[in-house]
Amino acid sequence: MQAQQSTSPATKMSADQAREENAYTLGVQAYQWGMPLVMDGVTLAAGLKADAAYINDCRKFDTLKTAKERFVVTPNNVTIDAYGAADVSREPQVIFVPKLSAPRWYIVQVGDYYDEVIHNIGGTRGEQPGAYVLTGPDFKGQLPAEMTRIKSRTQFVVVAARIFVNGSADLAKAVEEQKGFRLMPLSAYLRYGLAYKPESKETVEMYKSDAPKELQYFDTLGHWMKLFLSVSADNDPQVAAFHQIGLSVADGFRWQTLDEATKRGLARAAAIGPPIVAARWETVGETTNGWKYTFAGGRAGYDLGLRAALARYETGAQVSDQVIYPNTSVDDKGEQLNGSHKYVLHFDAGKLPPVSVFWNMAMYGSDMFFVENDFGRYSFGSTTEGLKKTADGSLTIVIQHDKPGDTSNWLPAPAGDFNLTMRFYGPETPVLDGSYRLPAVKRVQ
Repeated sequence: MQAQQSTSPATKMSADQAREENAYTLGVQAYQWGMPLVMDGVTLAAGLKADAAYINDCRKFDTLKTAKERFVVTPNNVTIDAYGAADVSREPQVIFVPKLSAPRWYIVQVGDYYDEVIHNIGGTRGEQPGAYVLTGPDFKGQLPAEMTRIKSRTQFVVVAARIFVNGSADLAKAVEEQKGFRLMPLSAYLRYGLAYKPESKETVEMYKSDAPKELQYFDTLGHWMKLFLSVSADNDPQVAAFHQIGLSVADGFRWQTLDEATKRGLARAAAIGPPIVAARWETVGETTNGWKYTFAGGRAGYDLGLRAALARYETGAQVSDQVIYPNTSVDDKGEQLNGSHKYVLHFDAGKLPPVSVFWNMAMYGSDMFFVENDFGRYSFGSTTEGLKKTADGSLTIVIQHDKPGDTSNWLPAPAGDFNLTMRFYGPETPVLDGSYRLPAVKRVQ
């Protein structure tokens, strides 16, 4: 005998309540799904405004002391970087990677606007000179046979070229080498080769929504969907579900057509979105000895919470087998790092970071920018000249505000709060499998 199903009065909903809850459920999903598009859109517009990124035209720009003006947080001073946005909606774009005059580490990171790395050129694979052609999701044409094709799911592609610089004496040479990395339309490359010069700078403006304040996130998302995605993406099951809440690639966010119940649900979703993403970020990766490691950068896939957390807090992260960026803001007692105290980071003999390329640790203030200091040192690593190891091969980095008597291993700290980011370039297996972890930063009593 089949049991009768009963519905408690407490679970009964009106049609309006059902629409609101449905909109809330889909809205929470859309908030997380769309975070990479929103963050990449904001980053692109800010980069273009600051002349720190270019559309279909990748060129160098200065880092280090101009970082605040160039919008790049957590900069580093062991590479010089160039950023470009390849618009592949109209035609393929070419990345040209030169043959360097002498061996030097570089990596060209190619990512889509879902904040996923789709290809790396160079890096741990060594130099890979040649012409690479970027195509969009709907491209059907023919390409030159000798080019390596890189296909993107989005209509815009992020291109970040990073090249190693070994201190100020090497800067001019590194800049000359970097000038050989180019980004240009395929038609221009075939007609003019490397002699091509763009006629004008293309731009993308920061979007200003006129939707009600509580719905502006979704309106902003709809704007970037129209720019970054192909209309064919509207057939994707995930995107198609968002049509119920007025979101589509074809039309953006049609909030004016929504009923009040749906608007209420979306307003609730927009309000709960930030704490959901923040909470997920706390669970991403691991924290050992105060250092937070994330290994999923560039590979969030269809985990909506993960993709939102990475895009919000670590936009443009590299995949972990190329570069890992552990960060800490606390000492071995879990207390905030502050320049009113003195610290050391000690590596036992044979326990320096296991990397195939190099490692570097940078000092940042609470604003995540370099801390200006008269000594002119902003980071410390395996390429730092003059570092001193003890007789047994161990290494101790001195981290403090006041200048010590011996500055060989000194990393200057600000007077206030600070944090440290370690960069493993070419992390080896012990880093990736968890058998090697950085020691804690210890406060000197």
